[in-house]
Order: sequence, then structure tokens, then C-alpha cells
Amino acid sequence: MVDERPMTFLEHLDELRTRIFRALIAIVLGTVISFYFNKYVVFVLKIPLTIQINDILAGFIDLVHKKDGSLLSFFSLVLRARSHVVNAELFKEGPLEGILAFLGISVAFGCLLASPVVLYQIWAFVLPALKDTEKRIALPLFFLVCLFFTAGSMFAYFVVAPVVLQFSAGLFPGLQNQWMIGRHVSFMIRLLLGFGIGFELPIVMGFLARIGVIDANGFQDRRRYAIVLIFIASALLTPADALSMLLMAIPLIALYEMGIWIAVFVGRREHTNVESV
Repeated sequence: MVDERPMTFLEHLDELRTRIFRALIAIVLGTVISFYFNKYVVFVLKIPLTIQINDILAGFIDLVHKKDGSLLSFFSLVLRARSHVVNAELFKEGPLEGILAFLGISVAFGCLLASPVVLYQIWAFVLPALKDTEKRIALPLFFLVCLFFTAGSMFAYFVVAPVVLQFSAGLFPGLQNQWMIGRHVSFMIRLLLGFGIGFELPIVMGFLARIGVIDANGFQDRRRYAIVLIFIASALLTPADALSMLLMAIPLIALYEMGIWIAVFVGRREHTNVESV
């Protein structure tokens, strides 16, 4: 027979401590596992340096528009002509920086490996407190949060980082591009986390509409204020350069518009449910 009596405060506190301990153990194990893959670290760090966005865009144009002699075909040739790999060299300023960069990468990959366990511990702790109707939307919401965070991080890694790095490497052509590995790691981690968090905007807007804090009309009326806040948040969540801020602000504005449509859908569904009752 299952004991369904309410848990006391001390029992909740004890369960929270257990969940946190299990999550920390998973992070430590993930970090230890990442130690053994350190030979792939430099390879992973250099992938954004080798991605040629111009070639990708030109290939996409050629795929959807195969007519020769058109303006788009000319634009595709221009993109390919301007495509080049980032000519930059990563270096260690000293032994301490190499150790710190190695530990930072290992902890970041360890958290990534342990994220399913950590999210499950959060889920298992919060789930008993939810109502039946809330439990039905909690699982889809959980997967949507993971999906949008992953999409934001992948967008930052494969699109934003190569564009920003190419732009930075092209400045002051007479100087060599020698970048400290510690700062490069910090740049990449901050970029991935910033875009992962930023891409949660439609989910947050849909959730606020679902619980009745603000509806779609409210989001539309506050669009100008939201755009200003998006630029401020982009400046805070990305490294201190204007290009990465713009590359985050523009998708976030598009995601804000997506969030309005999600709020409209959630509001209509809520209205339908109320009428059916």
C-alpha cells in the first residue's frame, strides 16, 4: 500500500538534500568521464574556426534556386569567393591557464553529460506537488524546454560562433590571430549558455499566458518595450561585442513573435476548456 500522507517540512528538506546529492554525484562522474576525452577538446574548440558559413549559405541558395545567370546565383558566387577558414591559433599563456581551461571544459562537458540525471532529479522532486492537470502539461513542457535550449546552443555553436570568429579574425589584417585558450573557452561557454537560455523565450511567454499572467494582446502591446529588453539581455548574455549581440537579438525578436502565436494558441485552448466546462 502506497503512503499518500503529506510530507513534513523536514521530510521535504531531506528529499531535497538527497536529490541535490545525486545530481552532484552525476556531475562529478560526468566530469571524470570527460577527463578521458581530453584529446578531443582542441578538435571541438576548433570546429567553429573551420565552419565556413558563406559556403553553407551558397549551398542553400544553389539547392533552392538552380537557375544560372540570376541575381541569386551571382550572390552565391560572391559568397563562395569570400569564404575562408578562420586563420587563428589557440595558445596557452602559461601552465596555469592550460589547467584552468582544461578543468573548465571538463566541468562543462560533465554538466552536459549529467544533465539528464540532474533534470530528472528536479522533475522527481517537483512532480508530487503538481496537480493532475499540471502533470499532464509538465512532461511536454519539460521536453520543449530541453529542445529549445539545445536548439539555441546548436545555433550558437554552428552559426553565431563561426560568424563572430571570422569577423574578429578579419579585423586588423596585418596582425596575427593568436587567441588565449582560456578566453576562447570562456567565450564559447558563455555564448552557448546565453543562446540556450535566450531561446527559452517562447516557452516562458506561453507559460505566462497559460497561467493567466499576460495574454497575447498584452505581449503585442508591449512589443516595443520587449525589443529594448531583448537588446539589453543580448548584451548581458553574450560576449562583449556588437556582432554577437545582434546575432542573438534578431533571433530573439523572431522568437518573441513566435511566443505571441503560442500565447494565442494557449489562450484559445484555455477559453475552449472553460466553455466546455
